[in-house]
Amino acid sequence: MQRMREERHQCRCRAEKTADESDEAVNGLCRRSILETDQPRSIRKGIYTMRRSIFTFFVFGSILGCVDSTQAGWPEFRHQSGIDYARNNCWPQPFRGADANSVVAPFEIMRNNGWRENNTLGSLLFSKQNTVSEAGQLKIEWIVTQAPSNQRIVYVKSGRNKEETAARVESVQLAVSQLIPTGPLPQILVTDIEPTTSSGAYQTLVHRALIKTTPTPRLGQFTGLNAPSQQSVAPSAANAGNGGGAGGK
Repeated sequence: MQRMREERHQCRCRAEKTADESDEAVNGLCRRSILETDQPRSIRKGIYTMRRSIFTFFVFGSILGCVDSTQAGWPEFRHQSGIDYARNNCWPQPFRGADANSVVAPFEIMRNNGWRENNTLGSLLFSKQNTVSEAGQLKIEWIVTQAPSNQRIVYVKSGRNKEETAARVESVQLAVSQLIPTGPLPQILVTDIEPTTSSGAYQTLVHRALIKTTPTPRLGQFTGLNAPSQQSVAPSAANAGNGGGAGGK
């Protein structure tokens, strides 16, 4: 440990000695160059003045360049500052529309998904030859004639391969062209999502069970709350009735 300290101290001493020697050498060279200069003092003064003028020229040139560049970007900066000022004053009005759209967007997506499922011709509406069945034609007719104008889009469930999908689309196009012989035709899109369906037997059971469990229509019994009140008869009509009865007597 002691040896390492001694070596470190020796290295520091050598470095300081080397630095002193280099400083003395530089100072000697400077003094020698000054002493060996044989130019007159007026010439040396002129050279010094010229160098100072050149330095001053470069300083002013750099300053003017900065000013020109600043003025060149001033209109854009002023315009952007005006926009920021207007936005800050009318906050949060510019951003309420974006917030409202972000809230309504999920409902719009769900609505479009519901219409897509409703307008999709599933695999059950196609025959083995990939032609539209009678039930499929009735559904196509409802889509192109009864659905809202912005939702008259026919979705076709894709087949097991490209040939089956192409045959299904061609059959749907033929059915649509028969319903709309002239004018623009509705869009026919291919989807991979099978619509939610159930068998006819299941729907028949559900419908029959609904009919059996529906209670018989009947009127409720009169109670003190819903019985007609005596005050419901107009006073003039009551007096007229009493007067008529007395006259008859």
